[in-house]
Amino acid sequence: MQLVPEYKADVPRVERFNFVSRFTHWGHTVTFLLCLFTGLVLFFDGVDWLAAVFGGYIGAGIIHRISAVLMTIVIGIFVLFNFKVLINWIKDILRFGMNDIGFLLKFPLEFLGFHVNIPPQTKFNGGEKGNSIVTPTMVILLVLSGYIMWFPTIFPKWLVIVAYPTHDIAMVLATCMVCMHGYLGSFHPGSGESFWGMWKGTVREEWAKHHHATWYEETYGQKDDEQKEA
Repeated sequence: MQLVPEYKADVPRVERFNFVSRFTHWGHTVTFLLCLFTGLVLFFDGVDWLAAVFGGYIGAGIIHRISAVLMTIVIGIFVLFNFKVLINWIKDILRFGMNDIGFLLKFPLEFLGFHVNIPPQTKFNGGEKGNSIVTPTMVILLVLSGYIMWFPTIFPKWLVIVAYPTHDIAMVLATCMVCMHGYLGSFHPGSGESFWGMWKGTVREEWAKHHHATWYEETYGQKDDEQKEA
């Protein structure tokens, strides 16, 4: 069984994500997972087997903090060097409309393996727009609350108290979203092509037309018309 579809270089492909987007996406993935697993060591008692992976509880704490700093740097790189993409991402999320609602209503059937006609989607479909709101919000809360917990003496006591449950709740929600995103973006039949979009930067043209018709038309439709005229 092939989970991720084979990368086909001999078919028409279109760019979906630039290098900075891909670099920061995977950088965030690695640092988030390191923070998650080392955080589990710090969160739960009696997970000696997991603590041993990171050199003990002290080692897990050090790696947790280093990963948090690296995650902050990765986020900063995305904002500084991909600002136009960030703005377009936000604009796309704000375009949430009836087609996105239609996607959300029909997606459970597609998820179960039924063939359904998905309404034309922009660069990010209705589900991805939801993920684009929840996951970054939780990550920002994780980062802010984490630094407050790390340096409690420079913040008001009430803020430090609030930071602990905020960190825990944000961790649970972010983990759920990341797991769902990882499956749907890489292994779910029909959407796995998006993995190559984030790994190599391009997706099959036909896949883009089917899954993100509005985005394809707005981005590449004019080129298609020019080629037909030529």
